[in-house]
Amino acid sequence: MREIARIQQGHFPTQDRIVRAIARLFGFPNTNGNLKVLDAGCGTGHAINLLRDCWIKDNPGLRISLLGIESDKGRFAQAKDLFQSGTGGGSAIWSTIEDAYPDGPVNLLWFNPPYDRIRGSGRSEMTLFSVVKEWPAKGTGLLLMIVPDYVLADSECGVAVEIQRHYDLLGIWRYPEPEYSQFRQCVVLARRKAKLSKNELTAFPQWAKNPESWPVLMDRPQAIAQLLSSPGNVTLRRARLSDTVLSEVIAGSSLKSSMLREACAPAPSIGRPLLPLSHGHLALALAGGLCDGIIQADGKKFLIKGTLTSAVRKIATKVNLSETQQVISEVDIYRTRYEMNVRCLLNDGSIENYSSAPADAQPDETIESESDDDPSFNENDT
Repeated sequence: MREIARIQQGHFPTQDRIVRAIARLFGFPNTNGNLKVLDAGCGTGHAINLLRDCWIKDNPGLRISLLGIESDKGRFAQAKDLFQSGTGGGSAIWSTIEDAYPDGPVNLLWFNPPYDRIRGSGRSEMTLFSVVKEWPAKGTGLLLMIVPDYVLADSECGVAVEIQRHYDLLGIWRYPEPEYSQFRQCVVLARRKAKLSKNELTAFPQWAKNPESWPVLMDRPQAIAQLLSSPGNVTLRRARLSDTVLSEVIAGSSLKSSMLREACAPAPSIGRPLLPLSHGHLALALAGGLCDGIIQADGKKFLIKGTLTSAVRKIATKVNLSETQQVISEVDIYRTRYEMNVRCLLNDGSIENYSSAPADAQPDETIESESDDDPSFNENDT
């Protein structure tokens, strides 16, 4: 994607002439219900709002609720106002497509995703389609997808295969000129399948192999899809809150001042211990690294470094005897012990080592060692 497109987050509005041509692809056998149209990545909301206006002009009894997901805050605000002002109302949510979802099936999913290649993850069109592909109602919900023809024709991209697997194709058209020359866009219209076989392996569809054979979307095409209404309402939800949304909420919150004071407050001072420290407590603090650093006493400075080592050591041997008190076998008993080790670098450059392990004890197996060879404190650093 070019840099100017990245700044716009891949937002390129669908031209009005294209929207009006797409509007004529749909018929309405029932004008009494409530149609729910969702635009995933709606921008300012102009495209599906114009789509609603075209439909209501020819079918005044329609009631169409518009839903939109938009990640840009400015465009989201425009879409929200636009949807609410039209017949049937609607709502928009400020979110990325990945972080939002409808809490029920929609009758039509309008999907014009950003066109881009994600490094190491394929095409963004495929990534986002994987998120939205199950949002239309099973058996009746429609998908209107606007995508470059070279994306559908790419067998490695996977978009055409996923459409074939989850939907019944109703039609595919190339944009008319001069719009087609800019991004080679095409329009896919499909109905979601009522049932999907989990074991079904879908091959690359024949209809996606030759874009030159696709018809051109005319200004006045015939209706080929019946858009069915359904009862109930659908609300957009957030699957998670992005950092941008959290920052915006905190900035507008009446608790902002107290949050800032708490975040900027100095760390509380450490009071006296609840119980007096024994020599064992001090040894653990030293070995655990809580007292690492320079210690000064009687005018002398010492650099200390503590570590804890977990080792398996033999603690006893059990002898098994026969009835005649003859030795049958000997079983060694091992236990895991945590041993404290402290090294002290003196002013004269010498190093003293202190350990809780017996002087003659050798570990049979070292399980874990923490910072035993810390490069910041080496016996060669004298």
